[in-house]
Amino acid sequence: MRFSYSTIAALTVGIISIIMLVYYYSVEKDFRQNFKTISAQFNSLQKQQEHISYGVLQGALFAYYNQDSIARDRNSIKTVVFSLYQHPLIQTEKHYEPLKETISHLKIEIETYIELVEHYLMINAGIKNSMVFLSSHEVKSLEYFQPGSKSVRAIHDIIDSVVQAKRLLDDSYLETLSLRIQQFESESYTKEQAEYVAQLLIHFKYLQKNYSLYINIFSKIMNSSLRNNLEKAQQQFEQLSEDDITYLNTLAISLFVLIFMAILTITILLYRLQKENIKLVNLHEQLNYTLQHDVLTGLLNRHSYEISVSQLDKPVILLLNISRFKLINDFYGVDSGDKLLIEISNILINKFNQEAGTCYRISGDEFAIVFEGLKTQEVGKIANGVSELLTNRNYIIADVEQIISINMAISDTKPLLETADMALKQLKLRPIGNLIHYSKELDVKEKIRSNIEITQILHDALNENRIIPYYQPIVDLKTREIVKYEALVRLKLKDGTILSPIQFLPVAQQTPLYHEITRVMISKTIAYFSDKTYRFSINFSMSDLEDEGIINTLIDHFTTYPDIVSRMDIELLESEMLTDMDKVKNFIFELKKLGCGISIDDFGSGYSNFSNLTELNLDAVKIDGSLIKEINHSPEHFKTVKAIMSLVNEMDVESIAEFVQDEASAQILSELGVTHVQGYFFGKPDEFIVEL
Repeated sequence: MRFSYSTIAALTVGIISIIMLVYYYSVEKDFRQNFKTISAQFNSLQKQQEHISYGVLQGALFAYYNQDSIARDRNSIKTVVFSLYQHPLIQTEKHYEPLKETISHLKIEIETYIELVEHYLMINAGIKNSMVFLSSHEVKSLEYFQPGSKSVRAIHDIIDSVVQAKRLLDDSYLETLSLRIQQFESESYTKEQAEYVAQLLIHFKYLQKNYSLYINIFSKIMNSSLRNNLEKAQQQFEQLSEDDITYLNTLAISLFVLIFMAILTITILLYRLQKENIKLVNLHEQLNYTLQHDVLTGLLNRHSYEISVSQLDKPVILLLNISRFKLINDFYGVDSGDKLLIEISNILINKFNQEAGTCYRISGDEFAIVFEGLKTQEVGKIANGVSELLTNRNYIIADVEQIISINMAISDTKPLLETADMALKQLKLRPIGNLIHYSKELDVKEKIRSNIEITQILHDALNENRIIPYYQPIVDLKTREIVKYEALVRLKLKDGTILSPIQFLPVAQQTPLYHEITRVMISKTIAYFSDKTYRFSINFSMSDLEDEGIINTLIDHFTTYPDIVSRMDIELLESEMLTDMDKVKNFIFELKKLGCGISIDDFGSGYSNFSNLTELNLDAVKIDGSLIKEINHSPEHFKTVKAIMSLVNEMDVESIAEFVQDEASAQILSELGVTHVQGYFFGKPDEFIVEL
């Protein structure tokens, strides 16, 4: 058999391509594995160093903190840095010699860091023992000395100084400790008193001797440059890896060119061999398939759906989509999203090959299954089976096992797709499960008309200066005196009727008018309190923080009324705050520098995250009114508020309870340690401030 030159060329290029492909796979696999391993070791070192620092900080703040985790991380960080140093890539590749030297220095720095930690643990143990001893024996002073005596006061003052120094991690509280110990030691005592005093002096002198060293070591640990050096070492590794990446990219391009040449040559050969009529037949079949099917999943497409449904007498549609599919595309990439769609399509194909129902991909992540002659209740049972089939399994998305959730709607009302889609949108607005049946009550056209009317009312009210603040007093629970007011937005209609926020804010939040309302509230509230002495607060949402115009308005008013900032609080809506903690922290930091107070509003409303609460530099926490209204009738609400107050008291910030409606609730809140209250029992919102 004789081969043409073009055939030989195609075979040669193909063989070379296969050889290069195998070589590329081997080189790329080794590089990926080495890069993954070394990056993981750097990440592990940083994580362990952070754990150690966190453990040291916890040990300094809490007397009974278990320090076993510090010991484990201490041993682990030694093991990891040694393993990193011994990695074959770093030991054998000349290109990575600078990194080898950097890691060698890191080993020494980590050893020094671990020595500091061990020294800290040793001193911290003694200091904790002394603190626990002094705290537990302070009350015994009354067994040996008369209450209010000089000795009792001296013991209390010394222990209080030590406690303050420990609590604030500040040894300046102990500057006069030596003199006070000498004065205390110089007093005359009975035998029993002397024995008791001797025990105290042992711990007083131990703290006097070691606390400054303890603070010094603690500061060195917390301010260690190890973390920065670990990050620099990892950056150095990534920079050195760029040469390898460049080599792999060059190899990949060469391989691509070869494969392209092979494919091009083979395509030319096939083109010459194929008969024109066969090409036309193939083209016709391909066009016909593309017209009826979705290219990605192989399911019938929307065009096929519209033709099929028009021919059915009593069709019922089950419309479903994947919850938060856009986030999967945005975070993991379109390729991962496409693989998920293909997998779900295959599951639906396998199921409905055996059952009545035709599957379609309508668009994006939206699928439809159409049934003929079934009742909606029967389709509902099928839908439950589909839900279990799709959600009770793990999907591999970007090499990570994940589960998905779906939303489903059933409709037998034409136009099927429009009515089912309408129901699906309502399900997303008020999730009460993952399946909804269409009914005429779900028609959103009337709601849209109402929203348009409210939007026009809002627009007119802003233009005519009818957005006004009402002020509700906030009362000190102990003294029952008003200490500040919260500004609450109201809308005044042309006939003088006052609308509450629930009647217009949900619509406003969907339009740019929402930020205009916030700007009006800032301007009017600050101007109103500019000549008064009370503190006051204004509500901010997460979207307000993202609006530069609102922030600039706030700063401009601080410039106009420089004395007002120290009497103003910003209340952040806790349920929205979780979307961007870094932005919230920066906002709080900047306003606190100016002297403004910061509170969290509606805490406990359903999205509460206690760890977020402790990360913020807050002045007050406002407990959501839904928990307070039933606190004297609901054990669950009582327990929730008690848990919140436990954390708030530990943070030493003010607490404000909303919706307090009676004296019984006020008494319960007082017993739980709540410092301030707000509600109709103490004062209703009004256009002008009222005295209690």
